[in-house]
Amino acid sequence: MKSVSPAASFAWSYLVGALVCVATLALMIATEPMLAIVWDEGYTLGRQERVRQWIKLFNDRTTFDAWKPPPYELVQPDGPKDPVLPPRGADFDSRADLLQKPALLYFWPFGREEPHGHPPFYAIVGMIGDYVTPDWQVLPRARLGPMLVFSLAAGAIYSALAKRFGAWSGVVGASAWVLHPHLFAHGHYATVDAILASLWVLAVLHFAGASRVGETAERPYPSWPSVLALGLVLGFAADTKLTGWFLPLPLLVWALVRRDRKALIALVVAAPIAIATLYAFNPPWWRDPIDGVIRFLRSNLTRGETIPIPVLFLGQIYQTPVESLPWYNTLAWTLFASPVLTLLLALVATWRVAAGKMLRDYGSLFVVNWVFLLVLRALPHTPGHDGTRQFLPAFGMLAVLAGLGAAWFIARWKVLGKVVSALTIAELAAGLALMMPVPLSYYSPIIGGLPGARALGLEPTYFWDALTGDAISWLNEHTDEDEAIVFASNPTSFMYLQRTGKLPRAFTPEHRVGRPKWLVMQDRPGAFRPDERLLISRREPAHVVSKFGVPLLWVFPVGPEEGP
Repeated sequence: MKSVSPAASFAWSYLVGALVCVATLALMIATEPMLAIVWDEGYTLGRQERVRQWIKLFNDRTTFDAWKPPPYELVQPDGPKDPVLPPRGADFDSRADLLQKPALLYFWPFGREEPHGHPPFYAIVGMIGDYVTPDWQVLPRARLGPMLVFSLAAGAIYSALAKRFGAWSGVVGASAWVLHPHLFAHGHYATVDAILASLWVLAVLHFAGASRVGETAERPYPSWPSVLALGLVLGFAADTKLTGWFLPLPLLVWALVRRDRKALIALVVAAPIAIATLYAFNPPWWRDPIDGVIRFLRSNLTRGETIPIPVLFLGQIYQTPVESLPWYNTLAWTLFASPVLTLLLALVATWRVAAGKMLRDYGSLFVVNWVFLLVLRALPHTPGHDGTRQFLPAFGMLAVLAGLGAAWFIARWKVLGKVVSALTIAELAAGLALMMPVPLSYYSPIIGGLPGARALGLEPTYFWDALTGDAISWLNEHTDEDEAIVFASNPTSFMYLQRTGKLPRAFTPEHRVGRPKWLVMQDRPGAFRPDERLLISRREPAHVVSKFGVPLLWVFPVGPEEGP
């Protein structure tokens, strides 16, 4: 039998990786309509619209005089300390005026005081759909970019593992990334979290490629194409969320512990590329390169003073980040939210690394990043709301380690290893399918799934993802023209639903035109007010969205004693 050359094997892994990317994107696009608009997406849509206006003004000077800010926006209002006033069309005499500080601050509401603390790269990614699928509606158009980045990470995971450990390892790793219910859900949303998780995965893979980890031929210098890619991805990650600024640290620690000269050179060369990328894709800092960074860091490091968020964790409510979740919360969340066999394979890989058997391979690199992310989110006064969302990149590391664990099983017990790998993929697919269209409410069978999580005192839902298409249809069918729908909280995502005709009944205090008929609440116990707890205990809802008998969303009739 003719053997396959290493070069052909590597080429084949990249080809299949490209197919994995395409297949993942097709799956994401096909399932996108099933997932409701979530809390933070409305804010993204509002910010993207401002950027869109800036681009339009920049490309068409004839619109200068006619431009005026829209009366209603999906962007949160500026904080009282640092309000940014919208410019007027008369303020623009040339394109140069659009590059001045007042225009940049208004049209690019990113990377400064809360609620505009996140840098803009995630919004830029979300505007890919403007050019690729301009005929799509605004929300799916904004989701295309994040889904594409998520799919690229899936293909990269497969290629990286398959070319070194075999196809089964690549399939398990890519499946643990794509089919993990929390990753799958966030991978659709026009928000920051899955983009950061994807960039973290890509950065570690490019760092491994730049350092030539696992290569048999000894070469004195890193792979320069991978170094360039690493610098770009590090810059994009820093331009997505403050967490991305910490990405180089575990890479540096790994390089120093191993005394890896190629890895250190890769980081030194990638650093200026990353800094240049960060500024190039961050227009709000173009006029204030130093002060912009200071404002960004001050804003993100003092969130406890501006955005305290109550969280129910194991039966106790914490006001994060003023109060800290228990030190073990990320370990607990990893157990609570990971499919059983995926976690088992990842722990096997971690055990082999700890035993020194995979120390000079990918294993140690991903274990270091996994542990770093768990520790980072567990630090005192770190934002701890929304379950796994604040440390989502850790589950990317978990996915790769699961692929490595599968490789070890197959190398030691060939048939049994393949059976375990197949069962791992089956568990992932089944868990995701059973939880649709609310995969963020997935909990591991280890704790009894969603019912067990509720019994343990965890939040069944948090992101308004349970306001599904069926729930919206029920509300529309049971609300007359002169009646209003009231929500327990009002992210601007609901304004998007109203403007697009999906939820045409007035619901916010500013836009209410009729008497309130329904109060809609999600089952997020940590955020309940006393009157809401009383309402839940005393009244029967008219409609419930539930999964496995656990309510995720209630629609209560509004009586005189329940009026908002």
